[in-house]
Amino acid sequence: MRDESTNEMRRVAALPGGTPLSVAFYDRHRGAEALTSARIIQREGSWREACAAAGVAANKASRTSYRRKWSEADLLEWVRLYLAEDEKPSYGRFGQWLREQQDAPSANTVRNAFGGWSAVLEAASRD
Repeated sequence: MRDESTNEMRRVAALPGGTPLSVAFYDRHRGAEALTSARIIQREGSWREACAAAGVAANKASRTSYRRKWSEADLLEWVRLYLAEDEKPSYGRFGQWLREQQDAPSANTVRNAFGGWSAVLEAASRD
């Protein structure tokens, strides 16, 4: 990790509420020129590894394991419900719609299961 990133992580962790250091807290308080948490994670492999390299405490994971495995049929049902409501479907609007639903998967979960938004739409149109 570059010294600048390490120093910025240490600076942010030293702020009130910065320890243990979370991705959200870091991104809210990092300097304008500092690397984003996403870029740091890309370089270091995980937030926990990045924090260890910087010598700061990382926050605990919000969950230790994923609580539900969505079947393709479940995911397609969510997609079809959305498509029935939106005349101009888009991935962004789909993600927003899912966030408004109760116990719905994330748009990323749906997209990743099918390999992309186009593949999701194609799978949903089959039958």
